[in-house]
Amino acid sequence: MSNNETILKIIILGSSEVGKTSILNRYFNNEFKQNLLSTIGIDFKTKYFKFDEEKVKFNFIDTAGQEKFRAISVNYLKGTNGVILVYDITNKETFDLIRSWIQDINDNNKANIGKVLLGNKLDLEEKRDVLTEDAEELAKELKCRHFEVSAKTGENVNEALDEIARISYNQYKDGDKRNSIRLSACFNNEVNVDEKKKKCC
Repeated sequence: MSNNETILKIIILGSSEVGKTSILNRYFNNEFKQNLLSTIGIDFKTKYFKFDEEKVKFNFIDTAGQEKFRAISVNYLKGTNGVILVYDITNKETFDLIRSWIQDINDNNKANIGKVLLGNKLDLEEKRDVLTEDAEELAKELKCRHFEVSAKTGENVNEALDEIARISYNQYKDGDKRNSIRLSACFNNEVNVDEKKKKCC
């Protein structure tokens, strides 16, 4: 491994049982397990991307949503390059709590880091408790993109997590280069990314 390898960190935050681990499991393994155990503390997965000609290693950090583990999750915000904020579209309380996670980000990371807002469990549309319009309004306030996804079916998961990788790299690099970034498959855990512009939910 090259000593000058670029390594960026993305953390996934949200209340317990919104499906953070399931989202990562779908993204990395293309599978869904109905009864995944809640994350205890911290777990992480690694994926390599190639932006233009640069190899970039991303550590995706999965955090526990339970309040008793919150201090551990918050500690990992220091030095983070990107944040995935997850709520459950069938549970408005998990959406309302996004603001408290935003406060944690602001308190513990002074950098202008990339963010995406994800509403999970799109497969349970008939049980929706969070209006898409409300989530879009919050995303506009946070100056980030919003996706509605389903870890169960895989809908929009790859698009959303590819996007946070792209945004995080853009933030990391010189602003003048931000419009010229291309994402392509490379190295371990190959990522197949359609070069066309991603559609936001």
